[in-house]
Amino acid sequence: MAIAIIQTAFLGDTALSMLFAEQVHRAFPSQPIVFVCRPDGTSLAAAHPAISQVITYDKRGRDRGISGIARMAARLRAQHVEYVFCLQRSIRTTLVALASRARYRIGFSTAAGALLLTHRVRPTPGLHEVERNRLLLEVLGIQPSPIALPLELRLSPHQQEQVSHALAACEVHRGHRLVAIAPGAVWATKRWLPERFAHIAAQLQSLGARVAFIGGADDAALCTALAGHVGAVSLAGMLDPAATVAFLRRCALLIANDSAPTHLATLAACPTITIFGSTVPAFGFTPLAPGSAVIEPPPLYCRPCGAHGRRRCPRGTLECMHSIAAEVVFERARTILEHPSS
Repeated sequence: MAIAIIQTAFLGDTALSMLFAEQVHRAFPSQPIVFVCRPDGTSLAAAHPAISQVITYDKRGRDRGISGIARMAARLRAQHVEYVFCLQRSIRTTLVALASRARYRIGFSTAAGALLLTHRVRPTPGLHEVERNRLLLEVLGIQPSPIALPLELRLSPHQQEQVSHALAACEVHRGHRLVAIAPGAVWATKRWLPERFAHIAAQLQSLGARVAFIGGADDAALCTALAGHVGAVSLAGMLDPAATVAFLRRCALLIANDSAPTHLATLAACPTITIFGSTVPAFGFTPLAPGSAVIEPPPLYCRPCGAHGRRRCPRGTLECMHSIAAEVVFERARTILEHPSS
């Protein structure tokens, strides 16, 4: 019998679910864990020693629609899954769990089709996503083990090579502190102003830090432009998510938006400054690495304007991001670098 965990949301959600997978493994040490995720999370899940098999669910591509649901469910049935933990709350996930014929289907009461689950948990408002996920074990009468950071990953030789090349490009020598900056985000209203990221990078370099801009392939043009402007390094598109976690373990600080790099840094136990604009920390996606901080704008009546960010500001001003000064972020970064958490 196997245990399945389904998380087909964004990469940041997949990153946080790695901590849940570790808790599930500790609760069921003799049972294999099958992890179902989107293509962008496959490399990360495959590097987790607790996960026995990764099933890629390309829900926007080849696995879209009813045929994809049937295909995913058939793959879970082939693994004889007994438990399915539904971290994602879509009807798609619920139907896959039902069709898997698993005896126990555990998810949230707010999920679409929640009545099809055998065990339902009402998520408590204000909890961090990691704490919400652990409720899915508690409903079974299991007290999850505390999370331990950093999360140990098993990198492939290719991923190890990615990290080595990235560190070499940064030319970090003894006495240098390495700071990563991730200026991208899927949603436009989650992106702080690029010129302010560049300003921060220049100030950090004046203090003797090495700065590397990181992100996915979609962030390459932005990161390359910012790095070229201040004489830093762009690693965008050079590191897959698992290699990014390993790289961040070598960094003294990450500065990022409310986006996936924040949660990859949590796995690396890398202190993080996360900048929140249209979203708010109360949604449960703050950085968990020791020494981390969040920065928000002054109170605005229009904030938050959505649970996941938006493609454009409803007011057309993006005041939430414009009102966060570069000096505020820099001073917080300098404090973290000068007084690292023990």
